[in-house]
Amino acid sequence: MRQPEKIMARLNARNRPSKLKLGKWVKSLFRVALHAFAIIYTFLAKPQRPTSSRWVKAMVWSFILFVATTYTVLTTSGITYNSFNVLRWVIREDSEANSLTEEDSSVYTGNLTWQQMQETRVQHVSQVCSALNLTQALDHSVLKHILVDTKHKALMCFVPKVACTSWKRMWFWLSGLVEEDEDVMALTRPQVHGPFLSTLASFKFSDERKQEMLRTYKKFIFTRHPLDRLISAYKDKLENVDEESNFDFHKHVGQEVERMVRGRVTGQGHNVTFSEFITWVTPPNGTWTFAQKNEHWLPMTELCAPCAVQYDVIGRYEHLQKDVNQTLHWLGAGQFAERFPQADRPYHATSLHKEYLQRLSMPEKLRFLRTYLLDFLLFGYEMT
Repeated sequence: MRQPEKIMARLNARNRPSKLKLGKWVKSLFRVALHAFAIIYTFLAKPQRPTSSRWVKAMVWSFILFVATTYTVLTTSGITYNSFNVLRWVIREDSEANSLTEEDSSVYTGNLTWQQMQETRVQHVSQVCSALNLTQALDHSVLKHILVDTKHKALMCFVPKVACTSWKRMWFWLSGLVEEDEDVMALTRPQVHGPFLSTLASFKFSDERKQEMLRTYKKFIFTRHPLDRLISAYKDKLENVDEESNFDFHKHVGQEVERMVRGRVTGQGHNVTFSEFITWVTPPNGTWTFAQKNEHWLPMTELCAPCAVQYDVIGRYEHLQKDVNQTLHWLGAGQFAERFPQADRPYHATSLHKEYLQRLSMPEKLRFLRTYLLDFLLFGYEMT
Protein backbone atom coordinates (compact mmCIF):
# COMPACT_ATOMS: atom_id res chain seq x y z
CA MET A 1 0.00 0.00 0.00
CA ARG A 2 1.38 3.41 -0.93
CA GLN A 3 2.17 5.79 1.90
CA PRO A 4 -0.70 8.28 1.29
CA GLU A 5 -3.20 5.41 1.18
CA LYS A 6 -1.68 3.88 4.28
CA ILE A 7 -1.98 7.15 6.19
CA MET A 8 -5.58 7.72 5.14
CA ALA A 9 -6.57 4.14 5.93
CA ARG A 10 -5.31 4.58 9.48
CA LEU A 11 -6.99 7.96 9.86
CA ASN A 12 -10.33 6.69 8.57
CA ALA A 13 -10.14 3.71 10.92
CA ARG A 14 -10.14 5.97 13.95
CA ASN A 15 -13.49 6.39 15.68
CA ARG A 16 -14.34 10.05 15.84
CA PRO A 17 -17.65 10.15 17.33
CA SER A 18 -16.73 36.12 19.89
CA LYS A 19 -18.55 38.55 20.29
CA LEU A 20 -16.27 41.48 21.16
CA LYS A 21 -17.49 43.89 23.81
CA LEU A 22 -15.86 47.25 24.45
CA GLY A 23 -16.07 49.47 27.53
CA LYS A 24 -18.84 52.08 27.43
CA TRP A 25 -16.56 55.03 26.84
CA VAL A 26 -14.67 53.21 24.10
CA LYS A 27 -17.98 52.28 22.49
CA SER A 28 -19.03 55.92 22.42
CA LEU A 29 -15.82 56.99 20.76
CA PHE A 30 -16.04 54.30 18.12
CA ARG A 31 -19.66 55.19 17.40
CA VAL A 32 -18.44 58.63 16.44
CA ALA A 33 -15.89 57.04 14.11
CA LEU A 34 -18.53 54.77 12.59
CA HIS A 35 -20.81 57.73 11.86
CA ALA A 36 -17.87 59.51 10.29
CA PHE A 37 -17.22 56.58 8.00
CA ALA A 38 -20.89 56.40 7.09
CA ILE A 39 -20.65 59.97 5.83
CA ILE A 40 -17.53 59.16 3.83
CA TYR A 41 -19.16 56.07 2.35
CA THR A 42 -22.27 58.00 1.35
CA PHE A 43 -20.15 60.62 -0.35
CA LEU A 44 -18.02 58.12 -2.24
CA ALA A 45 -20.87 55.84 -3.24
CA LYS A 46 -22.43 58.61 -5.35
CA PRO A 47 -19.72 59.94 -7.65
CA GLN A 48 -22.34 61.70 -9.78
CA ARG A 49 -23.10 64.11 -6.91
CA PRO A 50 -21.70 67.56 -7.65
CA THR A 51 -18.71 68.29 -5.46
CA SER A 52 -20.11 70.99 -3.18
CA SER A 53 -18.30 72.66 -0.35
CA ARG A 54 -20.78 71.04 2.06
CA TRP A 55 -19.74 67.52 1.06
CA VAL A 56 -16.06 68.36 1.02
CA LYS A 57 -16.36 69.73 4.54
CA ALA A 58 -18.26 66.62 5.65
CA MET A 59 -15.52 64.33 4.34
CA VAL A 60 -12.75 66.42 5.92
CA TRP A 61 -14.48 66.54 9.29
CA SER A 62 -15.19 62.81 9.11
CA PHE A 63 -11.49 62.13 8.66
CA ILE A 64 -10.62 64.47 11.52
CA LEU A 65 -13.15 62.72 13.77
CA PHE A 66 -11.65 59.31 13.00
CA VAL A 67 -8.10 60.44 13.73
CA ALA A 68 -9.20 62.22 16.90
CA THR A 69 -11.15 59.19 18.08
CA THR A 70 -8.26 56.78 17.51
CA TYR A 71 -5.78 59.17 19.13
CA THR A 72 -8.04 59.59 22.16
CA VAL A 73 -8.41 55.83 22.64
CA LEU A 74 -4.67 55.29 22.47
CA THR A 75 -3.53 58.22 24.58
CA THR A 76 -6.06 57.76 27.38
CA SER A 77 -5.89 53.98 27.64
CA GLY A 78 -2.32 53.69 28.85
CA ILE A 79 -1.25 51.52 25.92
CA THR A 80 2.41 51.77 24.99
CA TYR A 81 2.28 52.06 21.24
CA ASN A 82 4.46 54.89 19.99
CA SER A 83 4.47 53.75 16.36
CA PHE A 84 0.74 54.15 15.80
CA ASN A 85 0.86 56.87 13.11
CA VAL A 86 -2.45 56.77 11.24
CA LEU A 87 -1.98 60.00 9.31
CA ARG A 88 1.38 59.00 7.84
CA TRP A 89 0.09 55.54 6.93
CA VAL A 90 -3.02 56.87 5.21
CA ILE A 91 -1.78 59.82 3.15
CA ARG A 92 1.64 58.74 1.94
CA GLU A 93 1.89 57.61 -1.65
CA ASP A 94 5.43 56.21 -1.79
CA SER A 95 5.51 54.05 1.31
CA GLU A 96 8.42 51.70 1.73
CA ALA A 97 7.73 48.00 2.07
CA ASN A 98 7.32 47.02 5.70
CA SER A 99 10.30 44.94 6.80
CA LEU A 100 8.45 44.05 10.02
CA THR A 101 11.55 43.42 12.07
CA GLU A 102 11.31 43.20 15.84
CA GLU A 103 13.64 46.17 16.13
CA ASP A 104 11.16 48.36 14.19
CA SER A 105 8.42 48.00 16.78
CA SER A 106 8.29 50.07 19.92
CA VAL A 107 6.45 47.22 21.62
CA TYR A 108 9.23 44.66 21.11
CA THR A 109 12.65 46.20 21.51
CA GLY A 110 16.05 45.28 22.82
CA ASN A 111 18.27 42.25 22.53
CA LEU A 112 15.87 39.82 24.17
CA THR A 113 15.93 36.05 24.34
CA TRP A 114 13.04 34.18 22.73
CA GLN A 115 11.47 33.53 26.14
CA GLN A 116 11.77 37.19 27.11
CA MET A 117 10.25 38.19 23.77
CA GLN A 118 7.28 35.91 24.42
CA GLU A 119 6.78 37.36 27.87
CA THR A 120 6.81 40.84 26.37
CA ARG A 121 4.27 39.96 23.68
CA VAL A 122 1.95 38.20 26.12
CA GLN A 123 2.18 41.07 28.58
CA HIS A 124 1.40 43.56 25.82
CA VAL A 125 -1.77 41.69 24.82
CA SER A 126 -2.87 41.57 28.46
CA GLN A 127 -2.17 45.28 28.84
CA VAL A 128 -4.24 46.25 25.80
CA CYS A 129 -7.16 44.01 26.81
CA SER A 130 -7.15 45.53 30.27
CA ALA A 131 -6.61 49.13 29.17
CA LEU A 132 -9.46 49.05 26.64
CA ASN A 133 -11.68 46.91 28.90
CA LEU A 134 -12.05 44.29 26.18
CA THR A 135 -13.94 41.10 26.92
CA GLN A 136 -14.49 38.23 24.51
CA ALA A 137 -16.66 35.12 24.62
CA LEU A 138 -15.30 31.62 24.06
CA ASP A 139 -18.06 30.59 21.69
CA HIS A 140 -18.10 27.78 19.13
CA SER A 141 -16.52 29.95 16.42
CA VAL A 142 -13.43 30.39 18.61
CA LEU A 143 -13.26 26.84 19.98
CA LYS A 144 -13.35 25.32 16.48
CA HIS A 145 -10.11 27.18 15.67
CA ILE A 146 -8.21 25.79 18.67
CA LEU A 147 -6.42 22.54 17.84
CA VAL A 148 -5.90 19.99 20.61
CA ASP A 149 -2.82 17.80 21.10
CA THR A 150 -3.29 15.63 24.17
CA LYS A 151 0.09 13.95 23.61
CA HIS A 152 2.06 17.16 24.22
CA LYS A 153 -0.74 18.85 26.21
CA ALA A 154 -0.89 21.73 23.76
CA LEU A 155 -3.52 23.99 22.26
CA MET A 156 -2.99 26.11 19.16
CA CYS A 157 -5.38 28.64 17.66
CA PHE A 158 -4.84 28.40 13.91
CA VAL A 159 -5.30 31.51 11.78
CA PRO A 160 -5.88 31.00 8.04
CA LYS A 161 -3.18 32.69 5.91
CA VAL A 162 -0.71 32.43 8.80
CA ALA A 163 1.07 29.17 7.87
CA CYS A 164 -2.22 27.46 8.74
CA THR A 165 -1.85 24.49 6.36
CA SER A 166 1.77 23.94 7.40
CA TRP A 167 0.84 23.95 11.09
CA LYS A 168 -2.02 21.52 10.51
CA ARG A 169 0.34 19.15 8.70
CA MET A 170 2.69 19.44 11.66
CA TRP A 171 -0.24 18.70 14.01
CA PHE A 172 -0.71 15.31 12.33
CA TRP A 173 2.79 14.47 13.53
CA LEU A 174 2.45 16.06 16.96
CA SER A 175 -0.84 14.34 17.77
CA GLY A 176 0.41 10.95 16.54
CA LEU A 177 -2.07 10.66 13.66
CA VAL A 178 0.89 10.27 11.31
CA GLU A 179 4.06 8.43 12.28
CA GLU A 180 7.31 10.40 12.49
CA ASP A 181 8.82 8.47 9.58
CA GLU A 182 5.84 9.17 7.33
CA ASP A 183 5.53 12.18 5.03
CA VAL A 184 2.76 14.61 5.98
CA MET A 185 3.20 16.28 2.60
CA ALA A 186 1.55 13.19 1.13
CA LEU A 187 -1.73 14.45 2.58
CA THR A 188 -3.84 16.57 0.24
CA ARG A 189 -5.15 19.97 1.33
CA PRO A 190 -8.75 18.67 1.70
CA GLN A 191 -7.42 15.90 3.95
CA VAL A 192 -5.33 18.34 5.99
CA HIS A 193 -8.30 20.64 6.51
CA GLY A 194 -10.72 17.74 6.99
CA PRO A 195 -12.22 16.32 10.20
CA PHE A 196 -9.21 14.34 11.42
CA LEU A 197 -7.66 16.94 13.76
CA SER A 198 -9.39 17.49 17.10
CA THR A 199 -10.43 20.98 18.21
CA LEU A 200 -11.88 22.30 21.46
CA ALA A 201 -15.27 22.42 19.76
CA SER A 202 -15.33 18.62 19.59
CA PHE A 203 -18.20 16.92 21.41
CA LYS A 204 -15.81 14.26 22.69
CA PHE A 205 -14.53 16.80 25.24
CA SER A 206 -16.85 17.71 28.10
CA ASP A 207 -17.16 21.34 29.16
CA GLU A 208 -15.18 20.54 32.30
CA ARG A 209 -12.45 18.89 30.22
CA LYS A 210 -12.28 21.89 27.90
CA GLN A 211 -11.88 24.27 30.83
CA GLU A 212 -9.17 22.04 32.28
CA MET A 213 -7.28 22.08 28.97
CA LEU A 214 -7.54 25.86 28.72
CA ARG A 215 -6.24 26.13 32.25
CA THR A 216 -3.39 23.58 32.16
CA TYR A 217 -2.30 23.02 28.54
CA LYS A 218 0.34 25.09 26.75
CA LYS A 219 -1.44 27.57 24.49
CA PHE A 220 -0.03 29.42 21.48
CA ILE A 221 -0.97 31.38 18.39
CA PHE A 222 0.84 32.66 15.29
CA THR A 223 -0.02 36.09 13.90
CA ARG A 224 0.69 38.08 10.73
CA HIS A 225 0.58 41.73 9.68
CA PRO A 226 -3.14 42.37 8.95
CA LEU A 227 -2.54 43.92 5.52
CA ASP A 228 -0.18 41.14 4.42
CA ARG A 229 -2.70 38.55 5.56
CA LEU A 230 -5.44 40.13 3.44
CA ILE A 231 -3.11 40.43 0.44
CA SER A 232 -2.37 36.71 0.73
CA ALA A 233 -6.07 35.86 1.04
CA TYR A 234 -6.98 38.02 -1.95
CA LYS A 235 -4.29 36.52 -4.19
CA ASP A 236 -5.04 32.96 -3.10
CA LYS A 237 -8.83 33.03 -3.24
CA LEU A 238 -9.80 35.73 -5.74
CA GLU A 239 -6.88 36.79 -7.92
CA ASN A 240 -5.96 33.17 -8.61
CA VAL A 241 -8.03 29.98 -8.76
CA ASP A 242 -8.00 27.64 -5.75
CA GLU A 243 -8.58 24.38 -7.61
CA GLU A 244 -8.17 22.22 -4.48
CA SER A 245 -10.85 23.96 -2.45
CA ASN A 246 -14.36 22.52 -2.23
CA PHE A 247 -15.64 26.09 -1.92
CA ASP A 248 -15.92 28.20 -5.08
CA PHE A 249 -14.59 31.55 -3.88
CA HIS A 250 -15.18 33.28 -7.22
CA LYS A 251 -18.83 32.25 -7.23
CA HIS A 252 -19.69 32.74 -3.57
CA VAL A 253 -17.33 35.60 -2.72
CA GLY A 254 -16.24 37.25 -5.95
CA GLN A 255 -19.77 37.64 -7.26
CA GLU A 256 -20.95 39.01 -3.91
CA VAL A 257 -18.14 41.57 -3.99
CA GLU A 258 -19.20 42.66 -7.48
CA ARG A 259 -22.87 42.84 -6.51
CA MET A 260 -22.27 44.81 -3.29
CA VAL A 261 -19.50 47.13 -4.52
CA ARG A 262 -20.34 47.57 -8.23
CA GLY A 263 -24.08 47.13 -7.90
CA ARG A 264 -24.16 44.27 -10.40
CA VAL A 265 -22.26 41.11 -11.35
CA THR A 266 -20.11 41.86 -14.39
CA GLY A 267 -17.18 39.42 -14.25
CA GLN A 268 -18.62 36.32 -12.55
CA GLY A 269 -16.32 37.00 -9.63
CA HIS A 270 -13.09 36.57 -11.59
CA ASN A 271 -11.95 40.19 -11.93
CA VAL A 272 -12.43 41.64 -8.45
CA THR A 273 -9.78 44.27 -7.71
CA PHE A 274 -7.94 44.52 -4.40
CA SER A 275 -9.58 47.89 -3.80
CA GLU A 276 -13.03 46.35 -4.25
CA PHE A 277 -12.09 43.45 -1.98
CA ILE A 278 -11.04 45.84 0.83
CA THR A 279 -14.22 47.88 0.38
CA TRP A 280 -16.32 44.71 0.62
CA VAL A 281 -14.53 43.17 3.60
CA THR A 282 -14.86 46.38 5.68
CA PRO A 283 -18.63 47.11 5.75
CA PRO A 284 -19.29 50.63 7.08
CA ASN A 285 -22.33 49.70 9.16
CA GLY A 286 -20.70 46.74 10.91
CA THR A 287 -23.21 44.27 9.45
CA TRP A 288 -21.35 41.31 7.98
CA THR A 289 -22.64 38.72 5.54
CA PHE A 290 -21.69 35.06 5.90
CA ALA A 291 -19.02 35.42 3.18
CA GLN A 292 -17.60 38.58 4.77
CA LYS A 293 -17.06 36.64 8.00
CA ASN A 294 -15.00 33.96 6.24
CA GLU A 295 -12.08 32.82 8.39
CA HIS A 296 -9.51 33.75 5.73
CA TRP A 297 -10.04 37.48 6.36
CA LEU A 298 -11.89 37.69 9.66
CA PRO A 299 -9.73 39.67 12.14
CA MET A 300 -7.35 37.50 14.14
CA THR A 301 -8.73 38.92 17.40
CA GLU A 302 -12.18 37.54 16.52
CA LEU A 303 -10.87 34.13 15.44
CA CYS A 304 -8.76 33.46 18.54
CA ALA A 305 -10.16 35.75 21.28
CA PRO A 306 -6.79 36.69 22.87
CA CYS A 307 -8.58 38.63 25.61
CA ALA A 308 -10.40 35.45 26.67
CA VAL A 309 -7.60 32.90 26.14
CA GLN A 310 -4.28 33.69 27.77
CA TYR A 311 -1.84 32.41 25.18
CA ASP A 312 1.60 31.51 26.51
CA VAL A 313 3.38 31.98 23.19
CA ILE A 314 2.62 34.40 20.35
CA GLY A 315 4.66 33.55 17.26
CA ARG A 316 5.01 35.78 14.23
CA TYR A 317 4.75 34.82 10.59
CA GLU A 318 7.41 37.44 9.86
CA HIS A 319 9.90 35.32 11.88
CA LEU A 320 8.28 32.00 11.05
CA GLN A 321 11.18 29.56 11.06
CA LYS A 322 12.75 30.97 14.21
CA ASP A 323 9.49 31.11 16.15
CA VAL A 324 8.37 27.68 14.88
CA ASN A 325 11.63 26.02 15.96
CA GLN A 326 11.54 27.63 19.40
CA THR A 327 7.87 26.79 19.84
CA LEU A 328 8.39 23.12 18.97
CA HIS A 329 11.27 22.85 21.46
CA TRP A 330 9.04 24.55 24.05
CA LEU A 331 6.36 21.92 23.39
CA GLY A 332 8.88 19.12 23.88
CA ALA A 333 8.80 18.21 20.18
CA GLY A 334 12.23 19.44 19.17
CA GLN A 335 12.70 16.48 16.81
CA PHE A 336 10.34 18.27 14.40
CA ALA A 337 12.08 21.65 14.63
CA GLU A 338 13.75 21.40 11.24
CA ARG A 339 10.90 19.52 9.58
CA PHE A 340 8.23 22.22 9.47
CA PRO A 341 6.25 21.60 6.26
CA GLN A 342 6.77 24.21 3.57
CA ALA A 343 3.81 26.08 2.13
CA ASP A 344 2.59 24.47 -1.07
CA ARG A 345 1.12 27.78 -2.32
CA PRO A 346 3.36 30.52 -0.90
CA TYR A 347 2.39 34.16 -1.40
CA HIS A 348 5.15 36.50 -0.27
CA ALA A 349 2.77 39.29 0.67
CA THR A 350 5.36 41.35 2.53
CA SER A 351 7.22 42.01 -0.71
CA LEU A 352 3.90 43.16 -2.23
CA HIS A 353 3.01 45.41 0.71
CA LYS A 354 3.95 48.66 -1.02
CA GLU A 355 2.35 47.76 -4.35
CA TYR A 356 -1.02 46.77 -2.89
CA LEU A 357 -1.09 49.61 -0.37
CA GLN A 358 -0.80 52.08 -3.23
CA ARG A 359 -3.91 50.57 -4.83
CA LEU A 360 -6.04 51.80 -1.92
CA SER A 361 -7.56 55.25 -1.67
CA MET A 362 -7.51 57.23 1.56
CA PRO A 363 -11.11 56.23 2.52
CA GLU A 364 -10.30 52.57 1.81
CA LYS A 365 -7.24 52.74 4.05
CA LEU A 366 -9.33 54.29 6.79
CA ARG A 367 -11.99 51.59 6.53
CA PHE A 368 -9.29 48.91 6.67
CA LEU A 369 -7.75 50.47 9.79
CA ARG A 370 -11.14 50.70 11.47
CA THR A 371 -11.95 47.03 10.87
CA TYR A 372 -8.53 45.61 11.80
CA LEU A 373 -7.55 48.14 14.46
CA LEU A 374 -7.54 45.61 17.30
CA ASP A 375 -5.28 43.25 15.33
CA PHE A 376 -2.75 46.07 15.07
CA LEU A 377 -3.05 47.08 18.72
CA LEU A 378 -3.16 43.67 20.40
CA PHE A 379 -0.36 42.06 18.40
CA GLY A 380 1.88 45.11 18.16
CA TYR A 381 1.97 45.58 14.40
CA GLU A 382 2.83 48.93 12.90
CA MET A 383 0.70 50.68 10.34
CA THR A 384 3.73 51.76 8.38
